[in-house]
Amino acid sequence: MILKKLFKRILLKTPIYDFYLTKNDLSEILITPYDPWPGDSSIGEKILQGDLNFVSKKKELTSKKLLWQINNSKEFWNEEIHTFSWLRHLKARSGPLARKHARKLITDWLKKNNKWNEKTWRLDIIARRISSWTTNMSFLLAEKDEEFSLLLKENLFKQIKHLNTFTTRNSLEKLDKVYEMSDSSIKKFKILRGLITSGICFEGGQKRYIKSLTLLKNEIDNNFNEEGVHLSRVPSTQLSILGDLITVRDIIMAAKIDVPEYLSSQIKKSAHSLRFFRTLDGTLSTFNGSKRETKFVIDKILNAADGKARGKGPLTLTKSGYIKLLVPEACVILDSLSSNNKAFSKTPHALEVYVGKHRLLGSCGSAFSKGIEWKKILKSTAAHSTLSLGEADAFIGADFRQKAYSKRYTKDGSELVELIHYGYFNRFSSICFRKIELGNDGKNIAGLDKIESKKVNKFNIRFHFSPEIKISLSMDKRSVVLVTKDQGWRFLYEGQAKLSLDSSIFIHDDGKISSTFQIVLSGSTKKPQTNILWGFKRIS
Repeated sequence: MILKKLFKRILLKTPIYDFYLTKNDLSEILITPYDPWPGDSSIGEKILQGDLNFVSKKKELTSKKLLWQINNSKEFWNEEIHTFSWLRHLKARSGPLARKHARKLITDWLKKNNKWNEKTWRLDIIARRISSWTTNMSFLLAEKDEEFSLLLKENLFKQIKHLNTFTTRNSLEKLDKVYEMSDSSIKKFKILRGLITSGICFEGGQKRYIKSLTLLKNEIDNNFNEEGVHLSRVPSTQLSILGDLITVRDIIMAAKIDVPEYLSSQIKKSAHSLRFFRTLDGTLSTFNGSKRETKFVIDKILNAADGKARGKGPLTLTKSGYIKLLVPEACVILDSLSSNNKAFSKTPHALEVYVGKHRLLGSCGSAFSKGIEWKKILKSTAAHSTLSLGEADAFIGADFRQKAYSKRYTKDGSELVELIHYGYFNRFSSICFRKIELGNDGKNIAGLDKIESKKVNKFNIRFHFSPEIKISLSMDKRSVVLVTKDQGWRFLYEGQAKLSLDSSIFIHDDGKISSTFQIVLSGSTKKPQTNILWGFKRIS
């Protein structure tokens, strides 16, 4: 296997392979696809001034040091610059200066990357670059610079040929062995979007189009459940892929080709289920390391999906394992861990709470652009607001495919949910129960955590708060006062547990880490049944 990879690298670097890629008949672009992700003119202005900032990885450009000569220790930054996805911001900035700057950056890039390169010609990066150059083609060629146009198209067709040669079902499956599910899935759909774009937008791409549709259907079948939820259970991953599927659909429609039913159906289902994860402030919940994204971007994608940017979503995703309790002034989203889900969660019974327009508590934030170790931490049981035993993740090892149950109902106007999971049963001889009640006025949130155990185990019940929440522990350490911008809340509990106010973190979408706090109720299962009552009550 190692020798095969080595031989492949040697071959791809040879003049013979480059000559093979150049044997293309230049085709005219037939369609300029729509980009569902909006550009930001203010970011475009910064790029024009030589300031590139990708998720807090900022670099200043000078005339003496071109963008492609900069070495950055962050892999994400090094990948992102070569995708040219940031061209949308220069396009939003518009004008001859922005266009000239974009052409200059592309010309400089081609001087160093005109031939195959292991890093900059990786399939997912090539596919995103093809999509970006094609999407922004009218912007780049508006001034009819024939020399630049020829240079751009010659290399673009080389990249398309390389992408088509190496995009196979087998190559896509290999990504699952290299990356975790969320990342590999995003990369696969980016690759297919680029291949489909090249097949439809340029003359002579019929074979690429047919091939890519077959691969697309296979990936849709393997990555989504019947509710349209992505199997990673990461809301921002679902949003990203939904944007790619919309782009593919719109390109097909623009070419006056019938859109495959499976594609139209998937877009509708994924858009509908994605609305479940929208919170009271219009952003996404942060389960499993998800980004919150912006309300503007989410509206844009959902409106493009079905014309219902602010449409109502489901309150229960039975097959996906999520429940939302919703009243006018509060929202509680819970991981109910459906036993029908192919990808089991490590965060059963985790909750995220919104009061008014404020995120009160939830997980430790976004894993986007973080390395493998960070992703592992941010998707752990301890990084979510839930109960854990022995500092171990639930549903791993001997407990990988254990049982889980949930039931929701209303009582006296309140929203209630009862949850049970066996995610620690084989390792800790324990069954975990959680009951949540949300009052109809949004001013009371009550919880009961119950552990039935045949042996003594240490437990921790965590509540990770948002950085903007001000927190103070009472003198007797039996309650905590929480203050948002316009509300006051008190946390109380009963049961054999010790309350502590510990440090925690929250990672924002841009990768910045903010210090915050977590309430921890800790103890041991000294009796066959341990009950811990807790609640949040609004006081102002």
